[in-house]
Amino acid sequence: MHSQLIFYIFFNNNNHKINQMKKTFYLLAVLFTSLIISCGGDDDPIPAPVVVTPEVVIPDTGAPTITLVGSSTINIEEGDSYTDAGASASDEVDGDISSSITTSGSVDASTPGTYTLTYSVSDAAGNSVSLSRTVIVAVATKITELGAVGIVSEQTPAEAKKTINGKWNFPDSSAKSSYSSKLNTCEFDFIEFTDTTYFLGIKLGELDYAVTGQYELNEDSEGNVSSVDLYYFTGEADVVIARLTDINVVEVNDEIDATFTINLTIPDTATFDACNELSGTYSEVGKEEPMAQSYAVANTSTNTSTTSQTGSNTTITSYVDPISHVTLVNNTWSLQSITEDGITYTITEATADFCQEELCDANGNCQETTIEGCSPPTSINVQFSAYGSYNLVFIGGSKGTYVEAGKWVWINEPGEPMFYRFEGGETFVMKILDISESILIMQEDNDITLRFNAL
Repeated sequence: MHSQLIFYIFFNNNNHKINQMKKTFYLLAVLFTSLIISCGGDDDPIPAPVVVTPEVVIPDTGAPTITLVGSSTINIEEGDSYTDAGASASDEVDGDISSSITTSGSVDASTPGTYTLTYSVSDAAGNSVSLSRTVIVAVATKITELGAVGIVSEQTPAEAKKTINGKWNFPDSSAKSSYSSKLNTCEFDFIEFTDTTYFLGIKLGELDYAVTGQYELNEDSEGNVSSVDLYYFTGEADVVIARLTDINVVEVNDEIDATFTINLTIPDTATFDACNELSGTYSEVGKEEPMAQSYAVANTSTNTSTTSQTGSNTTITSYVDPISHVTLVNNTWSLQSITEDGITYTITEATADFCQEELCDANGNCQETTIEGCSPPTSINVQFSAYGSYNLVFIGGSKGTYVEAGKWVWINEPGEPMFYRFEGGETFVMKILDISESILIMQEDNDITLRFNAL
């Protein structure tokens, strides 16, 4: 009885709860439907859900690209100026990143050698790349271009130096004075230009004479060379003794000739003032052929001791090592000391007898006396050129600057570097004991040793 009552109560209670839940679900359904209807019109569709796709980031692992501006190997000569062209760089992600390039290494154009410049760059992701350039600084040949031509008034100073460089021989009898108030007549022999110095060879009566000094290239308003001034030291001051204008250098039938006008203003205190009458215009002033080794060495590596060059159907073989050759050609050396019989003399000691002269009486008794008012030279230079000139230049002292002109030529045989020096009808054998860019030690006829420093 009790069990039946409990079952009845439980069953009825559960039915009541179920009915209540149904009512609740029904009310919720009606409310949800009402909300949907109230939020839109009868025809508005239900919006589709928004799907967000996450961004996929691709890592930057590619290195930038770097490119040299100009050649990867640059060849220059000692003493030339060098300006690096740099490099450019780009990256697929970052674009142009040339401004981020860093350069390591440097070039000393005054010192021969091989230099490396390294260019490096990194992109924003840290990827990096490097590239190198090699700059080779060769030993200076000291040979300005030997075959340049052109009108000097249309050239810059650098171009004009190449054009006038060399030894120019005046035609026979075309440049001879008849200076009546002097016992000596004057005749032009040659004029030679190196990179900084000129030598004017003249015949003063029966005497071969040479004048030397610095020259200056005068520029016009457009930066071209209007004239060339030749300076001469009188013993008191440097003065302009000649001005060259209207210089024109041409090549005809494989020969180079010059035409120019020269106006001479030599002071009457100079021994060669008779040459003032030679002012005028000269044509067909021929350029002398340079020494054979000048061609061979100028185009050959300095690492070999035997050089050859083929040109004009002729094969030239030089046994002079290039460093010895190029250090001599077109260079000027200052004498430092003279050693004879084991005794070394300074320049002051070596030139002390310049102001001594020997006087003899009627009986043949002779003695050395000091020349009144005389002072010896303060320095002695020797100048070599690619055209075979060997000029001893005495500077300072009461005589001013004067030159003993001679010639030189290599003794072109295997072995120690030697050359002949020709002066005053005599021939001397000169042996090179030591040579570098700064020092030259020579021995004359295995007897006198001369030590020079480069200027």
